[in-house]
Amino acid sequence: MNDTKRLVLSMIPKWIAVAIILGLVVFNFAEGQELDYYVDSEFELLPIPPELVPYQIVPLDPVPDCRLEMGIQLIFPQSIANMPEPQREETLEIIYKRVAFEISNPDKTAGLFQVDGRMYHLIRIPYTGASTKFWGWN
Repeated sequence: MNDTKRLVLSMIPKWIAVAIILGLVVFNFAEGQELDYYVDSEFELLPIPPELVPYQIVPLDPVPDCRLEMGIQLIFPQSIANMPEPQREETLEIIYKRVAFEISNPDKTAGLFQVDGRMYHLIRIPYTGASTKFWGWN
């Protein structure tokens, strides 16, 4: 009986080690919560990723004179293509106003903004002056 008691007492650390290993394996493969996006803002993000909206600041007149006339050229986001016409116009107006805001406030750039529950992010593309329309290149 003494040998049996000693054998059981010597097996306790091994059983504890096996239980710890089993616990680690179970917790390692258990599914947890997955968050899609981490953004420090007051908007609740949808599982849809934000839409990137590239834009350029382009000159409006081909002949330079005493006035500097500049315009905004958008590369339209894909989500706008399937919108109804009034909603598309309002969304584009909000995007143009956001571009103007980011141009006039350079310290407030690079932020997400929301229009009708859809997140957008503006990306400014530098204007290189190589316009195929203006120079007549094919």
